[in-house]
Amino acid sequence: MARIPILDENDPDLDPNARTALQAAGAARGRMINIHRAMANRPEALVAFSNFLTTVYRQDSTLKPHHGELAYLTATTVNNCFY
Repeated sequence: MARIPILDENDPDLDPNARTALQAAGAARGRMINIHRAMANRPEALVAFSNFLTTVYRQDSTLKPHHGELAYLTATTVNNCFY
């Protein structure tokens, strides 16, 4: 069992702020991932995290998104940072 609840963006009882943050994060990435669902417990943290990722990895990047993802995955593997 997760120590931090993984929120479901389709839950009708979900806090509206969490739903909005999840929808924005999913749209920015192209799909929903569990780190977004966990961070939605604190919608302001999810918004800040999404803005950070956009600024660092996507905004004004000369790399195509799949090349950026490959660089990210390579760096995490080399540094033994497994999810």
